[in-house]
Amino acid sequence: MRPDNSFAASPADRRYASFASMLAAICWSAYYCWPAFSMTKDAILTILRDVAEAEGGDVGLRRFLELSGLKEKQIVGAHWATWNEAKREAGLGTVGFVRPRIDTQTAVPAVVDLLTTLGRWPTEAELRLAKRSDGKVPTVKVFRRLEQDRQFLEELRAYCETRPEKAVVADLVMAKRRQGQDVAATVSVVGHVYMMRSGRRYKIGHTSSPSRRHREVRLDLPDRTDLVHSIETDDPKGIEAYWHQRFATKRVRDTEFFELSSADVAAFKKRRFQ
Repeated sequence: MRPDNSFAASPADRRYASFASMLAAICWSAYYCWPAFSMTKDAILTILRDVAEAEGGDVGLRRFLELSGLKEKQIVGAHWATWNEAKREAGLGTVGFVRPRIDTQTAVPAVVDLLTTLGRWPTEAELRLAKRSDGKVPTVKVFRRLEQDRQFLEELRAYCETRPEKAVVADLVMAKRRQGQDVAATVSVVGHVYMMRSGRRYKIGHTSSPSRRHREVRLDLPDRTDLVHSIETDDPKGIEAYWHQRFATKRVRDTEFFELSSADVAAFKKRRFQ
C-alpha cells in the first residue's frame, strides 16, 4: 500500500514557504535597520507629517528623531539645510521669529537711488515718504537693520562700483562701514547673559561671570546643569529682559526657566555680543 502523502508539501508549497521566509527576513531587517537606510525626501516628509499629526500638529527636531528612529544626518544636511526648511516643505508651521530674508536684488537699487537723491543717509521721515512713492524701499525698521548689516553694505558698495555715477553713494557706504567698526571697537562689555540647561529646561539670566554663576547654580539644582552659551553685553539686564520676553510663551511659571526647542537654543547661541 502506498503511503498517504496528502500532507507532504508540494514543490510549489515549498517555493512559497521559502519566499515567505525570505520576505519575513527582509521585513525584519527593514524594521530594525530602517534608520541606516538612505531615505528619500518624500519618504521623510510623509513620516514627518504623520508624526506631527500625532503630536498635535507640530514637532521639534529632537522629538521627531526620537519618535521616528531617524538620524539627524539623514535630514539636516542631506535634504534640507535646516529643520525649519523640512517643516516648511511638509506644510507645517515654523518658529515665529524666523525672519524671511529681504530680496536684496530689489532693495539694493532702491536704496542706492534714495541715497543718490539725498546725498546722505535718510531720516525716518524721509524713509516713510520714500516708501510711499516706491514700494521697493525697505521699511524704517528693516532699513535700520540693513544699514548695520555688513553683508548688505558690501552689496551696496559692489552695486556702486560698476556705476561711476554712484561714487558719492559708495563713499557714504564706506563711511557707514567705518562708523560701525568704530562703534563695535568702543563698546565695553560689562556683563553676560547666560543660558544653562538643567534636565529638559533652560535657565536664562545675567551675571558678571558665567563660569562662577554656573558653579553656583549647579549646586542648587537636582539635575545635571550645563552652561550652554553666554552673550557678552554692555546691558545685561536689558538683554536678559529681551530674551525673557522673546521666550515668554515658553516660560515655566514665574521663573527664569524655559522649555525651549532646538531652534530656540540655536537662535540664542548665534549671538556673541548684543
